[in-house]
Amino acid sequence: MSPIQWSDGLKAQTRQALESHGFDMPGLAWEYINFKNADSGYGLMHLDDLLAERFIITRRETDTVESFETPDAVIGAGWVLD
Repeated sequence: MSPIQWSDGLKAQTRQALESHGFDMPGLAWEYINFKNADSGYGLMHLDDLLAERFIITRRETDTVESFETPDAVIGAGWVLD
């Protein structure tokens, strides 16, 4: 089975949310932001990390931590907003 291919619109929405540090996200009142991956995984980014321009996602299934330098690197690794 091939990985999921996210739409350009969803990738753009994810990039905008990360670049704006979450301020463009409606209803931003949570401690974590939910992500999904093209490999069918799910992850969480702590809001404090996003506000500090740290793009760190912790996989829900394994608690593995993945760090990225840029929003494009997050998207390039298959992550988008869930």
